[in-house]
Amino acid sequence: MSPAGPPEPAAPRPDPAAPAELRLVLGAAAAGAGLALAPAGDPDVLDDAGARQTAAAWGLLEGSGRDPRRGGGVVVVLVDGLGLELLRERRGHAPTLRSWLAEADGGSGPGPRALTCLPTTTASALTTLGTGAAPGVTGVVGYSVLTPRIDRARLVSGPPGPSRVLCLITWEGGDAPDPAVWQDVPTIFERLRRPDGPGAERADSAGARRAPAAVTIGPARFAGSGLTRAALRGCPHLGADRMEARPALAAGALRRGTPLVYLYVGELDRAGHLHGWRSAQWLDQLERLDAVVAELARRVPAGTRIVLTADHGMVDTDADRRVDVTAHPDLARDVVAVAGEPRFTQLYVPGSDPEVAARVAGRWRDLLGERAAWVGTRDEAPAGLGPLRPRARGVLGDVLVAMDGNWVVVDPRVHGPSAIAMPGVHGSVTTAERDVPLLLALA
Repeated sequence: MSPAGPPEPAAPRPDPAAPAELRLVLGAAAAGAGLALAPAGDPDVLDDAGARQTAAAWGLLEGSGRDPRRGGGVVVVLVDGLGLELLRERRGHAPTLRSWLAEADGGSGPGPRALTCLPTTTASALTTLGTGAAPGVTGVVGYSVLTPRIDRARLVSGPPGPSRVLCLITWEGGDAPDPAVWQDVPTIFERLRRPDGPGAERADSAGARRAPAAVTIGPARFAGSGLTRAALRGCPHLGADRMEARPALAAGALRRGTPLVYLYVGELDRAGHLHGWRSAQWLDQLERLDAVVAELARRVPAGTRIVLTADHGMVDTDADRRVDVTAHPDLARDVVAVAGEPRFTQLYVPGSDPEVAARVAGRWRDLLGERAAWVGTRDEAPAGLGPLRPRARGVLGDVLVAMDGNWVVVDPRVHGPSAIAMPGVHGSVTTAERDVPLLLALA
């Protein structure tokens, strides 16, 4: 049970009839592992009751709270870039995932489909997963945003450039704020409570150090990184640079008594960005991933629940599908900063003037036509962003441009040559990017 304290503000409960949401996954897994969530103090952040309701609907509460060393734990596998449409099209290369997908299609579990947030990009989605809150609440509203230290009301002149934006993956730059201070919504890991008392680690009756309530597993460089501190802070990180080494770390953590394990796989996304998701290189990584999840299921204690999902999908693009801002004066006019990503571009106008923003949105809408899925102002932001809190409103673009099909928007003043030439892209509202798998397996 949660520790005593001020009552939690009434939070909206997940709708059992609605598609599963990525923001629910980690909290539901925690409930399935026999853990509780301390109050977040915010009605737009997943609370303990909502996490337990979701876990019950997904069948994760059956046998929950047992010793993880004997199969009572939960492993959340987050595969960066594995859209549901991509998995379906290439399932012939992934026999383990194909069998899990078939079980979900047959009505076993909540999947196979979940909705990620908007924009469909890693920084936003991992923070949503890690906090149980939408990007408009956390402020992590894109791959990059206007640098928070810039007073947007005084941003009135000069061409767009990289110095005016902050990358929310790397958090690099002298003006970058502390990720854990700026993104101050508590993470699921920070809120974890064992049934017998608060704290991720406690001494047992014999005085030995108790295993942490949760661990994260991924490349060693992620320990203490900007995105980790913003999205997934609050528990130890176990480093393994090769994905094949991660199942052993997960199994070891469970056998030492840690009930909740988060395991990240980023190799698929990297191959997609470099070569496109239809490439042989992407298929190689999918086959590696399938072997890894099969090994994970073999290694963890029998009875462990495995929940596999993703942060976003991907589409392939090429030079014929790039719209260059600098080649179109009507697009460049009144734009003083450009952020976001080529599939979900954020434009900033002088002084954040709403009338100027409306004119810019109209020009972009007219020029792009059917190449854009949606163009609008910040006040018209899509529901997938969630309610816009002051932190998000301080950095989100005045105009937002979500591209359709496989079109992208690029600006050589902001994007480097490799980013412009990238064949595999994501960030927009299409089902290829927004629909991610939600697969449950019992080891």
